[in-house]
Amino acid sequence: MKKRRHLASSSSSKSIPPDVIFDIFARLPFKSLIRFRCVSKFCYSIITNASFPNLHAIHFPSKPLGLLITCPTTLQTGQRFFSLDFDGGTAVDLLTVSPGFSRYFTHSVNGLVCMDFGLCATICNPSMRQAVDVPLICSLKSPLVNSTYYCVNSFGFDPVSKRYKVLNSWGIPGRETEYRVFTLGTNSWRLVNGGPPYYPQRQSICVDGVVYLSVNGSVLVAFDLQTESFRVITLPERAPQDGYKSDLIVFGGRPGMVNYQTDNKRVSVWILQDCFNEVWVRHTFVLPLNWKGLQGEQKYIVAGTVPTGEVLLVPQILSSHLFVVYYDTKTNSSRKVEISGLPEYKHNDLFSNIISFTNYEENILSFR
Repeated sequence: MKKRRHLASSSSSKSIPPDVIFDIFARLPFKSLIRFRCVSKFCYSIITNASFPNLHAIHFPSKPLGLLITCPTTLQTGQRFFSLDFDGGTAVDLLTVSPGFSRYFTHSVNGLVCMDFGLCATICNPSMRQAVDVPLICSLKSPLVNSTYYCVNSFGFDPVSKRYKVLNSWGIPGRETEYRVFTLGTNSWRLVNGGPPYYPQRQSICVDGVVYLSVNGSVLVAFDLQTESFRVITLPERAPQDGYKSDLIVFGGRPGMVNYQTDNKRVSVWILQDCFNEVWVRHTFVLPLNWKGLQGEQKYIVAGTVPTGEVLLVPQILSSHLFVVYYDTKTNSSRKVEISGLPEYKHNDLFSNIISFTNYEENILSFR
């Protein structure tokens, strides 16, 4: 009797058209799909299908669920990724990418981040605990490998073609700056013409299908991922131009430039409201009166905003008592959230104590 019931169930499941099953799976939440990947080869093939993530995103649009924290492993032989709820608590160890000798990684784009190694890059999907290497820009035997200081990789998503792309900007002294594009799912780089003659810095963000890249000088380079065309945007007066004193961030869904040089009383953010007309708006907000007490011995920086509209201020170094601070500019109030579960501070390996924060989002895209 049990055998007949099993056979009937098996037979009925096979009679369901594959496109219907595909659509049913697309309506399942992320955690359910992770479980179904292990049920059968058929389920696995649906969830790992190249077109499935875009269909799933229609029913489950990408949105920040918490914070993604990254820090190097001991002696910088790899990079560790942790997720953390917005309300703090214990960080979840997601992924370790090794080997890798880079402390640079891009802001999250639909849950994916790109680790920048200059001549190559690694695209990571921490929610799937997966990473994939991008091909080398050139052979390691090439004499150009000695000129990679200004070889920078940026990362973004084209909402029209639904493709992820890496933009490589390579400023070689004595030569014109070269730009290349790698599209996730292909196996080679493509040269892109028409790029401006600037040396890139390791600061970039992607907003609405446009990669914004910080360069040397008083301008910002915008690269449209759909048309693969460039635009040079003049920075406003008094905006920071030193990459060591400022950073590109996503602020309220718009490109922003924040000045790290605070006087413990106020922070200035320049927001690009209109890319084509180069309209910048400066926002200066006053920090809480108890800001020095909130910081302790740490130096906090503005990392962007969270879905509640609060400004996110984060530390840059590991410590025994680690916090992030959310600041409400409307009420001039702040809340301090404690973090646990991260590696301990290493006194004999200072570079391994550097931590970075971005948004954590779930993305069912698989590299395997």
